[in-house]
Amino acid sequence: MTRRLRCIAAAALVLGLAGCSSVGAGGSSSGADGGGAGEPGVAQPGVVQPGAAGGEDSGRRDVIVTGELSVISPDPLKAADDARKIVQAAGGRLDGVTKQPANDFQDASAQLITRIPTDRLDATLSQLQDLGEVGSLTTSSSDVTQVTTDLDARISSLQASVGRLRDLIGSAADTADLIAIEKALSDREAELESLTAQRNRLGDQVDYATITVSFTTPAAAPDSAPTDFWGAVAAGFGALMAALTAAGLAFGAALPWLIFLGLLALLVLLAVRLLRGASRRARSVPPGADLPENPVVRSR
Repeated sequence: MTRRLRCIAAAALVLGLAGCSSVGAGGSSSGADGGGAGEPGVAQPGVVQPGAAGGEDSGRRDVIVTGELSVISPDPLKAADDARKIVQAAGGRLDGVTKQPANDFQDASAQLITRIPTDRLDATLSQLQDLGEVGSLTTSSSDVTQVTTDLDARISSLQASVGRLRDLIGSAADTADLIAIEKALSDREAELESLTAQRNRLGDQVDYATITVSFTTPAAAPDSAPTDFWGAVAAGFGALMAALTAAGLAFGAALPWLIFLGLLALLVLLAVRLLRGASRRARSVPPGADLPENPVVRSR
């Protein structure tokens, strides 16, 4: 009797592991497992439904929307605060905020990474564009329906396999069978958690569009390209003045260093000249010229 129970447990274990290896046949594998199809609670209805989406939800599309919006405003910081309120009122959130107050070198600016519900994207973008003059607006979409369908099917199959393995723990014949079942169960649960995390992250990207909103002042806004000859001349003259101004600022920043290096070079040059003059004077004096005469030798 014990040997028969062991064989039944081993066969059920093999069928449970085989049912998880097939991704697309999640529903058929549960039907082939003896007793798995008719047991309530093994395959939860709320989880099996996404796996069977091929027949019921064939018209549903999962799309990830991203975009960038540039707005010109006299007060970018205030416009950024208003944009935050608009996004939060629409049920969205902010994933990043960058604010740069005005200083002597650059104008004020702000950038928001917004997450806007896709069902309210158009209305929210319209409100954001009313905060100033629209510089540019670009959006793009990516269809990930195939990916989400595949993940749903794999999650459904893994959940069914985990349920069967948990049922087999109670019918393990000996310690070896129990260890094998627990190891298989641990592997399936780890894989299930990983796939569930991927599905949740992908679902968040589908449910919330990612729009990067930038706010700049009119002075910092990029100029449009010239369309006529005199416009090109004016643009070239403006570029020349900007280049001269930048060169003047660079020269002004480097002037203290140039003065310091010039003074240092002058001191080095004076020191070298002094050393050379002393060396020349030392070579011009004959040997023994400075020695006094010996009075004893002179008296003789």
